[in-house]
This record gives sequence, C-alpha cells and structure tokens, in this order.
Amino acid sequence: MRRHPTVDIPNIGPKDHAWDLLGEWTVDFEVPGTDERIHGKVQFQSWSEGELFLEPWGAAEAGVPEYIPLERASKVHLTDAGGGALQWVMLAPTIQWTLQATLWPGALYLFVHEGKEDDDREEYHYRLSAGRTRQYYHQKYPLVQTT
Repeated sequence: MRRHPTVDIPNIGPKDHAWDLLGEWTVDFEVPGTDERIHGKVQFQSWSEGELFLEPWGAAEAGVPEYIPLERASKVHLTDAGGGALQWVMLAPTIQWTLQATLWPGALYLFVHEGKEDDDREEYHYRLSAGRTRQYYHQKYPLVQTT
C-alpha cells in the first residue's frame, strides 16, 4: 500500500502533502484592463511569512514593486466552496495591500485589494495565480511504500 505524507496546517491540523504551502511557487500576476501577465515567484518560508518577486520590467511597467514581503493576518480556514480549499488573509504592509489567499492542491490564488481596511473589499485590484509542477511533488514527496 502506498501512503502520501502529510503536512501540518495552522488551525486545521494534518492534511495530505498536496496542501503544502511552503517553498517556491511560479506566479502569473494579472494586470487589470490588459491581457498582460507579469511572471514571477512567491516563496513561503512559513505559513506566517512569504515574499513575492516579480519580473522587474513588467513590475515597473505596471507600477508595482518587484519585491513585496507578505505576512499572514488571519487564521487559516476551510472554505465554504467544498473540496477542502483553504483561505486566509495576508498583508503586504509596505504597500498597503490586503491579499485574500485561496489554496487548492497545486494551485494558489491571491486576490489583491489596495488601500485601508475600511475601503470596499468587493472588487480586487490584481489577481495572482500560482502553481507547481507534478515533478515538484514527485521530488519533494515521493510515495512511501507501507506493508
């Protein structure tokens, strides 16, 4: 029998390794009103801290920083959408962004809201889609044979 390793999710407990946030993700940063995407990466050292790195020329053209530190600002919750998706809020305090993070196995979405807490939160300003390859999971979490 093969068994997948698990990871510990804050406020949730152990889940299958597909829910692992830690490490590097490739990112497509959608620029509103255009079909342009800025490529980059997001790196999570822990469930509390991360860093967003965007391609310098694209970031400059879009008027956003190429480096943005991130910090978790809420508990991690299971979504109402089902399927076990996880959600939490992150802040980018250096540029006054609030980000709604949604994690599915192999996919991370960050919806960016700009401004202060009392601003309208219904509309997001930017959306980031992040992913990992199947090869990443095979290398980091090889299947364990159990008897």
